[in-house]
Order: sequence, then structure tokens, then C-alpha cells
Amino acid sequence: MHRAAPQGDQTAEVSLERLHYGKLASGATLSVPAAEGYGVTLRSQNLRSSDDRLLSPPRLMALRRFEPDLVDPGARRRGCFLARVSPEPDSRRAIFLRARFRPEDGDDGHGRLYQQSAVWSVAAADWRRHPAALLAMAGSELEALPDLASEAECVRFSAAPARYVVRVLDPQDVWGALEDALDKTHWAAPTLEFLARGAETGDDATLTYGADDFASEAAFLRAVGLALQFLPASYPRWREISVVSGLRHESQGLCLRYLPSLRAAARTSVAA
Repeated sequence: MHRAAPQGDQTAEVSLERLHYGKLASGATLSVPAAEGYGVTLRSQNLRSSDDRLLSPPRLMALRRFEPDLVDPGARRRGCFLARVSPEPDSRRAIFLRARFRPEDGDDGHGRLYQQSAVWSVAAADWRRHPAALLAMAGSELEALPDLASEAECVRFSAAPARYVVRVLDPQDVWGALEDALDKTHWAAPTLEFLARGAETGDDATLTYGADDFASEAAFLRAVGLALQFLPASYPRWREISVVSGLRHESQGLCLRYLPSLRAAARTSVAA
């Protein structure tokens, strides 16, 4: 998988390692065979088996268990989304997670639900340099789809990393876009104030937006990506930022969250 940026722009290449967890499926509806159990079903070649535990959805979400009632009703079909620096100590990678509960008899079925998830792992330095591009890519292309039972295990566990070519944004262009957003939208000022206040206080806090604020997850991720792209290199809490969509759980640190079923103005909650 390799995507090109527009010609004439300054570009950078980003490498994405991949890991899938869930159940293997088959047939036109991608139904799960009755005897199929849970497990890691795809691991790209530069990840190790020891990464399976480190990249499990509950651990990345800081949960004991990931349950269906934690997924916002407006996100149940596609699932929830999380972007953050991986929680292991001194981690040098960031993760992008898509996780959902899917019927075993296919997406339009009514069978028993099971968990299906997909993770991208990227260098934390790339996440810091290119948040807007990475959030846009993950929002459009990261899907929690089952792997095929017909595909050989040796293929699924030696997959090549995905490589993307992203455009390096000019800081002046970012500031110009933010100035325009400050004039024309209601999200830019609260988001920048939230990040600035978080740097000053060091407190855990969550800023939640809903359907009255953004028409879609994609619009939310574009906005947050622009705000994060604006942060200076000296911003002290970058590693504590998480970007969340469709998950009814507040992460530690500074959490920017979108709940599509929430029909209310943006609000901030601060942990006690």
C-alpha cells in the first residue's frame, strides 16, 4: 500500500506497521465459522509476537475490558477510533486503533457480536510531525475488517508495512487555515484554549464534541489534525494527547473526543 502526495510539494514517507485482532471470516458476507476463535489474525513483518499484548485494544484504551456499551450508538457499525502515543514506557511509536463489535453472521446480520480491531503503528516522531495527514489517512482508511480464513497464515504474518507519502505542511499555511477557522467556526478557539490550558495546568482533561459540532468523524479529525499541526515543537504534553471518536471512555492526559450521538455544545471535563 503506497500513496503519493501531489507533485511539487515537499513530502515525507511514513511507514505503518499493522496488526489485526478478532476472528477469521469467509464467504461473501464475511461470516465467522462456528469453530473460529479469537486471536491476532494479521501481524506485519516488523512487529513481534510480544507486541500482541502491547497493542491489544483494552490496553490501548486503558480499559480492563472493551465492551459493546462503550461504543457510541452513532459509531457502532464502523467502530470507535483512537490515536495516541503507545502507553509502554518511553514508547517511540504512536498507534491508531479502529475497534468495533461485529455480528458473526456478517455486518448486516443479527448473530452474536464479537470484537474486531485493526491497529496501525507509526513512529512517534512521525505522529508529532504529521498529525493532520495521519489523522486524515487513518480516518478514511483504517477499518476493522476480518481477515480471510482462506488466506495462508504465512502470508498474514509476514505482511509488508504500508507506506504513505505525505505532504509536509508549511507552518504559515497551517496558521492561515487556523486563522480562518477562528473567524468562521466555533471549534477552533475552544480546542486551542484546551491545549494551552492543559500545558499550563498539567491536569487530565477531556474536551468532547458532538453531532452539533461536527457532521462526521472525518470533519472532527480534520479539525483536530489542524490544531495539533499548529502546536510548537516545545509543547510539553504531546505524548499525553489522545484523539478519540465513538468511545464512551475518557482517556488520561489530554483527550480530544467526538461522540456522534451527543447533541450538545462542546464541554470540558477535568479529572478529580
